[in-house]
Amino acid sequence: MLTIHPPHEELADLLVTGPFADALRVAIQVRGLSLERLQHRLKLRGAPISVTALSYWQSGRRRPERPESLRALAQLEDVLGLPETALSRLLGPPRPRGRSRRRQTSARTPWDGSGLVLTAQHDRVEVAPCGGVLGVRSRQVMQARAADVDRWILCQETGSAQPALTAVRSCQVGRVARERTNGVLVAELVFDEPISTGDSVAIEYELIYPRPTAEHTHFRRFAERVHDYVLEIKFPAGSPPESCEQFASGPAGAELSGGTRPAPVDEGGCAHAAALDFGPGLYGMRWTAAANAAGSSTQGK
Repeated sequence: MLTIHPPHEELADLLVTGPFADALRVAIQVRGLSLERLQHRLKLRGAPISVTALSYWQSGRRRPERPESLRALAQLEDVLGLPETALSRLLGPPRPRGRSRRRQTSARTPWDGSGLVLTAQHDRVEVAPCGGVLGVRSRQVMQARAADVDRWILCQETGSAQPALTAVRSCQVGRVARERTNGVLVAELVFDEPISTGDSVAIEYELIYPRPTAEHTHFRRFAERVHDYVLEIKFPAGSPPESCEQFASGPAGAELSGGTRPAPVDEGGCAHAAALDFGPGLYGMRWTAAANAAGSSTQGK
């Protein structure tokens, strides 16, 4: 397991959402190294790169695409104290060059840089009597936009708790990195078999918290449009929440029109929200535990 040093709050968010240039620029600021020192350290590692290239990468004018640049980027991640692929996963597919660029359509771009597009996501959240989250089971469907894709990079905002990640179906847990200060989990979910361009894969995994979370909410950030997102919240039998609502916001954090509204809880203690063709943006649910619930707080996040 890889553990990264607690970075600035802004860096933790950028490692989840990108873009690449902003994440690189802030990572360099947090590390406190000049571009000249970075160049020197990369040269010692056998990955020479010019100061001009580093400057272009962090400004967004250019990005690493050639094999030697990608090798240097892998060394740069280590120099900056980041987990493997923390920056490279934000690159996405190579930019088209020459005439092909004029012919390219505005197809969706895989948000995690792995050659995959998330098409459907289903989260089922188990809540404790106090209102905190006990666990989340997720099922998701992805389509390959490249050949021989064999893994998905999971980026999950987990709050202050440190959940255990378990592969349930059609995948195995690979490398894992945790940013503990701001509660971000980055992990590889390696498929049972690689998939080819145009093929889909459905995987299932689970996060189990050692104790109920302090946060009374669950949400997803989508950097690209997702066709189908379903969120279910399961409250304990006989312990319905005092209130429950769904919410949505755009990529800049602005609340969407009609994005907040009550979410009814049925007799079985379940509430759900569904979004079609949503994103980019944030979508989730929040609730307030009943005042008489064991260990409850009247503050829901």
